[in-house]
Amino acid sequence: MPQFYFHLWRGGELTSDEVGVDLPTLSAAKRRAERIASSILDQNDGAPLDRSGWDIEVTDAAGRTFLIVPMNPEGLTAQPNRAA
Repeated sequence: MPQFYFHLWRGGELTSDEVGVDLPTLSAAKRRAERIASSILDQNDGAPLDRSGWDIEVTDAAGRTFLIVPMNPEGLTAQPNRAA
């Protein structure tokens, strides 16, 4: 089963996922990234914070980026990495 890593970018600062998660498909990784982003947005309790430049980047163990989920409170939409 492929292992995916979910890194958090906050305005140019990276918090790396050093552990990763085994998931069966890229679709499963996308759903997990969207849940992570939603959870982070929900922790705010409605107070407005600028989340521009905040993203969840999904990579493999080699560091190849598969998709990026912007931390967009108006709606989460994963953006596939066109280079992958």
